[in-house]
Amino acid sequence: MEEGSQPPEGGDAQRSAQRILELSRQMARCAERGEWEAVTERDRLRLQCAQALPERLDQHPGAAAIRHALDESLALDERVRAMMQAERDRLGRAWREERRGQQAHDTYQAYQRLSDGDG
Repeated sequence: MEEGSQPPEGGDAQRSAQRILELSRQMARCAERGEWEAVTERDRLRLQCAQALPERLDQHPGAAAIRHALDESLALDERVRAMMQAERDRLGRAWREERRGQQAHDTYQAYQRLSDGDG
């Protein structure tokens, strides 16, 4: 690789890392609002941006800035993951409660049919 081509690549990688960080921030805001489709869309965009990142940062220009952005993005991911798990748990509880209600309704309907037959 020619020396002259490295700076644009470095700049592209830094821009991609900053874009990944911004998308991670957006994901956290969307998760806080329960906008899960928006979270997954931004995650898809993040994966696209990640393709512009170098495989190794050890000798990359701007490595410290890229690492910082990615570290912050990972911390945001943990927050989003925790919110997703809480939402999953909430939905699981709601589904179980709905199921119990449906079973109680079905039992009552069966009892009504039996009672109507006795009368």
